[in-house]
This record gives sequence, structure tokens and C-alpha cells, in this order.
Amino acid sequence: MPADINKKAFDEKTLLKLDIFRECFREWFPVFLNNIFIERIYVMDMFAGSGTDPERNLGSPLILLDEVRGPESSFCSTAKERGRDIRFWFNEAEPSKAKELNMNVDSFIGRCEQNCNLHGCYFADKVKITSDKFGVIFNSEEFINIASNKKYGKFLVLDQYGFKQVGEDVFEKLIEFPAMDFIFFISSSAIRRFKEHESVKRYIDSSRIEFDVDNPKLSHRQIADYYRSLVPQDKEYYIHHFSILKGPNRYGLIFGTSHTYGMEKFLNVCWRKDEYAGESDELINNDWGKNTLFAGVEPPQKKRIVKEDIQQQILRGRITDNKTGLKYALQRGCLGDVYVEAVKELLSDRKISIEGTFNRKRTSIHSIKDQDVYKIRVSK
Repeated sequence: MPADINKKAFDEKTLLKLDIFRECFREWFPVFLNNIFIERIYVMDMFAGSGTDPERNLGSPLILLDEVRGPESSFCSTAKERGRDIRFWFNEAEPSKAKELNMNVDSFIGRCEQNCNLHGCYFADKVKITSDKFGVIFNSEEFINIASNKKYGKFLVLDQYGFKQVGEDVFEKLIEFPAMDFIFFISSSAIRRFKEHESVKRYIDSSRIEFDVDNPKLSHRQIADYYRSLVPQDKEYYIHHFSILKGPNRYGLIFGTSHTYGMEKFLNVCWRKDEYAGESDELINNDWGKNTLFAGVEPPQKKRIVKEDIQQQILRGRITDNKTGLKYALQRGCLGDVYVEAVKELLSDRKISIEGTFNRKRTSIHSIKDQDVYKIRVSK
């Protein structure tokens, strides 16, 4: 049985993981709260734990409840005024921990009500807590009906132990659910270490993962690439990852969304955590760190590599307009500023010309208007 992380104080790396959960949800929730086309919002945590550690640090389910309040309970006010239907589903398979979770949720809501001006917690009766195995829930009629409804916005946290719960079959279903963003935790080192073992092959086709034997830093990126390879080529879908080094082992998060805005939001979180590559709590590309002699002399290698890749894609005629280029930058794990810099350099070198009006728009790709889409012509 895996160690129970709720039995002792969360360590630095667990707190980092939880902070990414928090910031990811903080970016996500107001978008769906204010989306008039979404009839109902589901916030789901299927490996919820007991909700806190012994020092009362919040675990993922209570972090989600904490964030839906918004600054000075502004989201609570908005939800109440507009009658927004927002529901929570927290699951913990271990009955004793589920019981603790129930008490911790009640306690959290009670404390929140004492400091609230809304005369009762708007979310108090909207939290459902279950104690089932994830596979039972994932294949249940209730979950499938929720996940399949395109009028429901869904945020799904899967903070699993190890790697077995989000295998190929689960992942391939997750990416088909409409209006659902998900983030899951995975033990990258375990997959790398036991790649040829049946306990891994049963859930993951590890023969498709090309690990760099000389560079374990890249393990989580390579596992994320495996999950990316499961997305059909004709499907627009975005996957990003964040690697966490804990002792000799590497773990990580994998995020999925069908929407460019969701990807922009998650990349914002990751680049705030890692200004060099947007994907790790260590210098994954061997950039010069902040306290070194050459810090800041050159741009991060990740941005340079992606910028040069974008330029090659343009010169080969594979990127022919700004919207396609901005989306490509997201697929490579970079925000739109890298694409804009790539185009500016090509224009300066007279290698391309623009048909339409060149603009430096680099965010909110989904809202780019037709008149702001320009064509790129390669110079002869």
C-alpha cells in the first residue's frame, strides 16, 4: 500500500504540487464562472485524501473550495447573484480518510461562513463526498453523463499514487469529454525504472516511450510526449506537463485541455514556476541559473529552440498565418510571445512578408477576429 501523505506534514515538493493545482484552478474557475454558455460547473477531485495534513495545510479538495470563494468572496457573490449551478465531487477510496474529509469539509465551510457576509455558504449543500475506487466512478453512468455533457464545465483533479489509474484507456476517454480540463499526477521515475515490467506495460505502452538513458531530467517530458502521441492527429488538443524532483525521483503533472485559452492559462502557471523552460522545478535544459556568472546573458534555451523551430515551420510553408503559429507555440509549451519574436526576426531578415496587417497579438488566441488574422508569405 502506498504511503499516506496526509499522515505527516506536506513536504516542500508536495506543497509545490498543491500550489500548481491551486494556481491552475485559480486561472480556470473565473473563465467558466463567467461563461454564459455553461449551465453547470463541476469541480471534481477523485483522489481527495483527508483534506489536510497534521499541520492543517490544505490538501487539494480544500484548496479547490478555498479558490471558488475568490478575492474577498467575490466569486461567491457572483455565483449567488447569477444563480450559477456549481457542484463539487470529492472522492476518497479509503473509508477512514473519506470520513476525515467529510469532517474537514464541514469544518472549512463552517469557518468560511463565520467570515462571510452572504448569510450562509452558497456552496454548503453542493459538496458530494464518495468513497469508491476510481475505476468504479469513472465507468459509472453518473460520471459519464456529467463528463459527456457539453453544457457542463468540468475541472478534474486526479492526484493518484504511482501511474496505474490514468493508463491509455482512461486518457483516451478523458480527451474526448467536452468542456473538461484535467490535471493528473504521475510517478515518472517508476515508469522509467520499471519500463519493461508487466506492472507498467499493463497500463502504459512503455515501448513507445523513448527515455534518454543519459539524461533522467527529461523523464517526465518523455512520458508527457507518450500521452501526446495518444491524441489523434486530426484532433486539436493541448497537453502540457510539469516535472518535480523529489530526492532521487521525478514525479510530475500532466494537464489536458481542448481549448487554447485553457492551455494559455496553464502555461502561465508553469512559466511563473519555471522561467527557464516552463516545465520543471530543476534546470531541465542546463540553462545558467540565477546566481551564476552568465545568468541572463542569453534567453532560455527552451524559448530559443521553439523560436527557431517556428521559423523553420514558417519557411517550409507549414505555418502560413498568425493563428496557426500561435497555436503551434502552445503545442510546444511556449506562450505566444515566442511566435511573435520569431516572425519579427524573419521580417527583419526579409525572409517573409505579411499579407494583411502585422500585429503583435499573442494571447487569447480563441478571440482573434478574422480581420486580425494575417497570412505569411515566404520570400523567394
